[in-house]
Amino acid sequence: MENINIKVYPLTDQGNSTKAFASLTIDDLIAIKGIRVVEGSNGLFVTMPQSKDREGNYHDIAYPVTAHLRKAINKMILDEFKVLTKAVERTPNPLKTADKKSPKKTANDYPEL
Repeated sequence: MENINIKVYPLTDQGNSTKAFASLTIDDLIAIKGIRVVEGSNGLFVTMPQSKDREGNYHDIAYPVTAHLRKAINKMILDEFKVLTKAVERTPNPLKTADKKSPKKTANDYPEL
């Protein structure tokens, strides 16, 4: 494997355990979508795409075969998630930083009306 491309999409609603979705492409040959970044009781972890059977059990659809590759993918996804969420934290929200002391506008403020 020469190239693994990771894309992480953090969710804006952080109220549930899923914090982001991710996808990866290996050597521009195969893509895996539906990877999730989940916050559990022991911190963040990565889950591969899953399907649910009739009994309610989940099974991975696609997954790394070796522990080494699994660790590498988990690290890349979590590192990218942390970079993106830190960038969002540093970006000021214009709705929160707006000057709250600005006067309300009325129809008189718009002579063209």
